[in-house]
Amino acid sequence: MEGELFMKIFDELRGKEVIDANGNTDGNISDLEWNPQANKVEFLIVTEGRGPSAAIGRGEKRIIPYEKIHSIGDKVLLKRS
Repeated sequence: MEGELFMKIFDELRGKEVIDANGNTDGNISDLEWNPQANKVEFLIVTEGRGPSAAIGRGEKRIIPYEKIHSIGDKVLLKRS
């Protein structure tokens, strides 16, 4: 069951553009860190850059704690630091 939940969340978030509090694009979500004991996302792995290499996860990666997220819609908006 928890594997199904992870895949559903991963499929929904993967590729979404991440926007910082200043309106700048940080990159796109390429992966997640999942905590199976808590059954929740701990971190987003964001691939920086643009173009084909970023789209397939080959750009520089950043780890963003899930609690830094302000909202998730068509794009992921981050809170101010």
